[in-house]
Amino acid sequence: MTRHTATLFVPIVSSVLLCAYAGTPSQTAADYHPETEARVRVYWGANVTFYLNTACVTGEAKHFVASKPGLSSLSNKTVGMPVPPDAARYFHEYIVPAGQPMTVHAQIVSEQFINGKRYRVTDAPKASTFVPERGHDYEILIQDNDGPDEIFARELVSSVNGTSTVPYPLRSTSSCKS
Repeated sequence: MTRHTATLFVPIVSSVLLCAYAGTPSQTAADYHPETEARVRVYWGANVTFYLNTACVTGEAKHFVASKPGLSSLSNKTVGMPVPPDAARYFHEYIVPAGQPMTVHAQIVSEQFINGKRYRVTDAPKASTFVPERGHDYEILIQDNDGPDEIFARELVSSVNGTSTVPYPLRSTSSCKS
């Protein structure tokens, strides 16, 4: 790498890395209050936004991007949730209010090769909602299907034998009606 290339490369990479970490809520295990909060893990692969205290997708509610493919997703962000044996490699964990509806909005963008050409495919967005219970841990999984994508949730159950999961019901939702 020439000196000129390095002079251009370092600031660009630094900017990209700083942007990748900006805007993500910063939480630690010490911030968790199980009497009023729950924890949620989302796996890498889809663009996922969490909308808090609403049972539909609206820009009026507090919301944040929980996961998006990119450099920031290649390191786990954890708040101390137990990890089941079948966990995917990359994930982000968040502390959320319990007893309030939470909406998960997800969309998968992928690339497909058709006749030797690469095409970007953007799936239709999906949204589901649930009410996290205090002191409980949940995982959100987005399944890329040939048809519409699906959002699944499962609850983590810790025992002396380790951590297991059980399906947790979500209700399909959409944008809020004005």
